[in-house]
This record gives sequence, C-alpha cells and structure tokens, in this order.
Amino acid sequence: METPHGGEYTLLLSDGTHVHLNAMSSLHFPVTFGEGTREVTLTGEAYFDVATTGQPFVVHAEDMTVEVIGTTFCVTAYPHEACRTTLVEGSVKVVTEADSILLAPSQQAVETPGKRLDVREVDVRAFTSWTQGKIHFKDERLEDIMVTLSRWYNMEVVYTHEALKDLRFGCHINRYAEIAPFLHLLERTRKVRTKTEGNTILFYNP
Repeated sequence: METPHGGEYTLLLSDGTHVHLNAMSSLHFPVTFGEGTREVTLTGEAYFDVATTGQPFVVHAEDMTVEVIGTTFCVTAYPHEACRTTLVEGSVKVVTEADSILLAPSQQAVETPGKRLDVREVDVRAFTSWTQGKIHFKDERLEDIMVTLSRWYNMEVVYTHEALKDLRFGCHINRYAEIAPFLHLLERTRKVRTKTEGNTILFYNP
C-alpha cells in the first residue's frame, strides 16, 4: 500500500490491527498473518493501533525495528531523515544495530547517526495529530515544519538565507485547509516573509 503527496490511507490488517498511513508512505504486509510473528515493513510514517493476539508484532522501518505485543504508537521513517518511534499507549521495544530500548507512554526514540537511540519525553499530539486531521507543532524549527508540510501540500521550499531554517514556531492548523493562512500567520510574527509561485514557497528576510 502506497500513498502520494497529500494522500493518506487507513487500513485494517488481517489480525485486526488498524494502520493510518501518512503522505508519501508505503506499507508492505501479508494478506494474512501466520501463527508466528506478525511482521510489516514501513517507509514513511504510520500510526499503528495493534490488536492483541498474543503474537509479537514487528515493524521494520529503515534501520529501526519496533517490537510490540499490543499497543498504540507512531513510526516515522522517511528516507534521509532520522527514524523515530513515538509511543502513545502500551509498551514497545525499539531496536537498532547498536542499541535497544523499552519505551513508556509519551516517550520517543530517535535514531542518531551512530545508530544509537536518543530517548526523550514528548507531547504525543505533536507527532500524532495528523491522524485527527490536524497539524500540531510546538517550538519547532521552520525547516522541520516545512519538511512535514511539503509532503502533505506537495510544495517545494526555498530559503534565501540559511539562518531562516532555524527560526522556531508553534502552530495548530487544519490539515485539510490550504497552506496560505499558515503562511500569513508566519508573516505576522515579523520574523520572516513568504512568496508563493506555483508549488514553490520562498522564505526571505522581512
């Protein structure tokens, strides 16, 4: 199953597990799980609500593996970005070739360049709000915000100065609304100006 720019898809696996795929993501899974470990492979981002069957459920995502029995969590594994797992409920074991950690609810494991895991306490809404039709950011870098938004709105982002990428903002917007109102909010901070041409957004100094 694959989703394009601005696409999303909710599916029910044969064991009763619900999966919500975000934009530009793909999930490989068997039509029917066998009696052993339930295994799927993810590229991109997905929210999992895993059915409790007594069988381990494993998500393979880039260089990270997430092992669960029954829980709710979000895995982000887009190419060329750090893999991360955000736990909403239950418990998961996150494994890389250099590290292994057991997460508690509201914890997030992020893979570092050395394949180690950096564990932090997070507001899970910031990483799961997309499943509810919202986009929530709290004190995030402009570049990181726009990486997420560009996948959804299918926009190319250009910065006239590198320092603009490190400006930090917070917002809570409707995922299904146009991006223009969000850009107007950014301009009202007087920290940055924007110009939109076709599917390209230009950020420049005010």
